[in-house]
Amino acid sequence: MGYKVLKFEPKIISKTPKEHILWIGQMENLDANYKRNLKKLQEVCSHDHRFTLHQWEERFNSFDYKIVKNYDHDFVMEYLLEDGDFIIACIQLFACDVETSYFCLEVPEQEILSLLLLLDLKKSGTMFPLKFLKIVEEKTEFVNLQESEKRNVLAQLRLLREIALHCQAYEVDVKWSIAEIE
Repeated sequence: MGYKVLKFEPKIISKTPKEHILWIGQMENLDANYKRNLKKLQEVCSHDHRFTLHQWEERFNSFDYKIVKNYDHDFVMEYLLEDGDFIIACIQLFACDVETSYFCLEVPEQEILSLLLLLDLKKSGTMFPLKFLKIVEEKTEFVNLQESEKRNVLAQLRLLREIALHCQAYEVDVKWSIAEIE
């Protein structure tokens, strides 16, 4: 016999194709003598530049080094720049997509009703993240003024705020529903 939870999470309608995801880079220069000029690539990797995989590979190919894909995962990739037998740089790419992080809050069965009543929500639904964020912030202020002993509710509201901000950043709605856990 299972139990019920109230689940808040981003509403993901369809999976983003890998070629459309933007990636951010991080580079480790392994050239001990710094003989090779990797300053331009290091600069691109050290700032908050986001490119598609194709654009990253074009940047890599502008150098006269062998490019080896060392690791390939849905949300993380690693490329090695080789000069002969030596690895001169390691570049890790991280996907910037709504699915890369698991933003979810599962509220236990005994707390479902009180949270739904506090937020004035139905048992399930979706909402634009900015509207949801406004509700969460108003209720957080209300709970702060009412009772200081509601630490669990405040923690849940803090997590809901993070979920709303994540959804807003990736332009997806917040969804919630009651789920049966086996």
